[in-house]
Amino acid sequence: MGVRLRLAPRGRFGKVEMKKRVLISSILYMPFGGVETHLWHLSKLLVEHGAEVTVATRFGHPEIPLLRDGYQLPVRLISTPFLQVRQPPWSRFSTGWARLVWPLQLREAFDVLFTIDVTWFADFLARFVKPGGHILANRAAMPIGPDHIHPLAKRRLHGFIAESAYQAEKFREVFNLTVPIAAIPYLTNTQQEAPRRRPRSVGQLHLAYLGRIDARKGTYRLLEIWPRLNIQPARLDIYGGGDCDHLNRVVRELGLTGQAGVHGAFTGSQLPEILEAADLVVLPSEGEGLPLVLMESMAYGVPFVATDVGAIHTLAQDNPDVLVVPREDDALIRGIEDMARAIRAGRINGQRLQSYHRQRYSYDSVARRWMEALLEPEIFWRSYSESVAVHA
Repeated sequence: MGVRLRLAPRGRFGKVEMKKRVLISSILYMPFGGVETHLWHLSKLLVEHGAEVTVATRFGHPEIPLLRDGYQLPVRLISTPFLQVRQPPWSRFSTGWARLVWPLQLREAFDVLFTIDVTWFADFLARFVKPGGHILANRAAMPIGPDHIHPLAKRRLHGFIAESAYQAEKFREVFNLTVPIAAIPYLTNTQQEAPRRRPRSVGQLHLAYLGRIDARKGTYRLLEIWPRLNIQPARLDIYGGGDCDHLNRVVRELGLTGQAGVHGAFTGSQLPEILEAADLVVLPSEGEGLPLVLMESMAYGVPFVATDVGAIHTLAQDNPDVLVVPREDDALIRGIEDMARAIRAGRINGQRLQSYHRQRYSYDSVARRWMEALLEPEIFWRSYSESVAVHA
């Protein structure tokens, strides 16, 4: 079931009366990260609703779907030929290429610039926005400090989009933003409605970790606490891109062969099968914004245990089927054990969790808000102007 936007009578978002030119800018690092997943779905939606989309990016991996398959949407891609944007001297070549070549390629006057890159690049690309156009920014995760957004980018903005209301307030405080701020979650791999989660008896508890293999994401920490968990019989399956060879060595060194499996990166099309098999999703991260994987697990009726970082705690508000715990190992262990007992006792209701997700984060409602923000900015952002005066 694809998104169906019934926003207004004929013409609104229609291809006859509206032909917006949208420029999207972001550094893209990994094939299936949150930003990369969101921009794939956002570009697809914009094109389906009559927009001409150009993506300008410095990127860190050639297999990012938007770069590899974006022509199928279709979007126009402007990129640098230098991959390792984080590592000098390639980062300098990448930046130099963009400054010299992109002006020759970006000749159109765009109606909207949507940028997740809030470096000076936002100011650089703003010159290609027509007078009266809109420059809108987004930042994944939580703000680190005022210098996390370049002053030249900040002065150009007409609006800012955060993943949650909690993050919006933090961005306003840390960045001292005086532009309208909206809270819209990222688009997830749930455009096809998940089947109803059916009750089932659980013998061996199947835990799943989905995300980048990284110490800050808690991948290795989860393996380290595994022998201390009183939840057996149980199995842990890890899905995500990164150094799988090293993670497999850690599994062997900890004596967890047979209890923990490392499966590598996964795609959106594999998500239904992974979550259907899972009884519990665990995310012991040290830093997040509003993780897509947790919203996706709720969409499929799979409970989760996650650490209280970023805006994750907002997903547990009035939600008895998930658990958010402090970052300490003991708290994480108790949380996983408590949730394991609740699952085996039948106290977790997958269909109730799916209903919670539909009411707050359904793909259709989130997609509608993104379309309004980018394709009807004159109307959408006017409604947020009063909040600017309140916080000024």
